[in-house]
Amino acid sequence: MRVVRKDLKHGKIKLAVETLDDFWHLQHLVEPGDIATSLTWRRERETIDKIRPERPEKRRVMLSIKVESVEFHRHANRLRLLGTIVKGPDVGKHHSFSLEPGSALTITKTWRREHLDRIREAVRASRRPRVLLVALDDVSAELALVRQYGLDALGTISCARAGKRYAVERDAEERKFFHKLAQAMNEIISRESVRVAIVAGPGFTKDSFAAFLREKYPKLATMVRRDDVSSGGRAGIYEIVRRGFVERVSGEDRLSLETSLVEQLMAEIARGGLATYGKTEVGRAASLGAVEKLLVADELLRIDRAGVEGTLEQARRTRGEVIVISTEHDAGRQLLALGGIAALLRFKT
Repeated sequence: MRVVRKDLKHGKIKLAVETLDDFWHLQHLVEPGDIATSLTWRRERETIDKIRPERPEKRRVMLSIKVESVEFHRHANRLRLLGTIVKGPDVGKHHSFSLEPGSALTITKTWRREHLDRIREAVRASRRPRVLLVALDDVSAELALVRQYGLDALGTISCARAGKRYAVERDAEERKFFHKLAQAMNEIISRESVRVAIVAGPGFTKDSFAAFLREKYPKLATMVRRDDVSSGGRAGIYEIVRRGFVERVSGEDRLSLETSLVEQLMAEIARGGLATYGKTEVGRAASLGAVEKLLVADELLRIDRAGVEGTLEQARRTRGEVIVISTEHDAGRQLLALGGIAALLRFKT
C-alpha cells in the first residue's frame, strides 16, 4: 500500500492499492458511513427519445459513495465497496466499486489512531520480502504463502513412489516430483513477487531437493532457505511459522508476531500468570493501568467496536499497546474463542 495524499484536516487519505494484502487492510479501514471516492465504470442513463432503446455503454467516471458494506473476495483478488452515490452522476443511486491491484481510493472519514497505525503497518509491510513456505517430505509438498492476514494455502504436490526393490524407478519418480515442485514454485514466485522461499521438512528429502535445484534451477536455488521441522503437510507449514523462521528470514513478519503473542498469552493464562481475557476482565485491567499489550480480534472490532472502544482508549492512555489480531489464522481464532479480547499485563489485578 502507498499513501498518495493525506489531508487529515478534511479527513481525507488517498491510497494506492498494490497487493492482495492491501485489500485485507482496507477491509478493516473502510467502514459503513465512510465516503469512498474512486474512478469507476458506470453505464450512462438511457435516452428516452429512441424508438429502439439500446443497452447504454459503460464509461469511466469519478464517483463518491457513502459506504454501506465491504466485501473482501480473497480468492478473486478484489475488494468490493457497496453504497449510495453522494457525488457524481446519478446521486442517490446504488453503486459498487470493484477494486483490484493498481486501483486508487480516497477515503473520507473520522480517522482514529488504530486506522492510522494500520496504514503505517500496511506501508511498512509492502517493503518486506514476501515468503513462500514449502513443507516437504518424501511423499508430498505442501505450499503456502505468508500474507499479512495469515497463511494462504496454495495446494499439495504428491510424489508417486515406486517399491523399495526398484531404486531406478524410485529415483526417476523423485526427480519428476522435484521438477513439478520447482515449476510450481517458480510460477508462484513470479505471480506473487516472492523474494524468499523456505523449504522445510523431516529427513533428507529437503536436502536432496536443494541439490536438485542447484543443478537444474540455479536461480530458484538462490532464493531457497532450508529448515528442519518434524513433519510435512499442513502441520509442517504451521511448525515453520511457530519456530519463527519466517520472522528471521523476512526481518519482521506480522503472522509470526501475532502467533507468538497469542502463544505467550496462552502460556500466561495456563500458569495463572500476567494475562487476562474477556471484555469485563480486560476492561478492569485497563482501568487500573495494568495492560501492557492488549490483543483484540479483527472480527470483534467488526461486530462490536462500540463495546470495546472505551477499553482500547483506556489502554492507550496508560501507555498500553493495542494490537489487532487477524482471525484468518489459527492464533486469531484462538483469541476469538477467548471472547476476542485479551491482555498481557504489567502486574496482576
